[in-house]
Amino acid sequence: MNSYEGEITRDNYLRINNSDVTPEDVAALIKARFHL
Repeated sequence: MNSYEGEITRDNYLRINNSDVTPEDVAALIKARFHL
């Protein structure tokens, strides 16, 4: 899914540019953001 900065304003939304990020780091960001 592609979105623009500020396009989605929901609280439970996290926009990640994973172009230069490992899958493990993306997973860590998601876990931290949603307290998983």
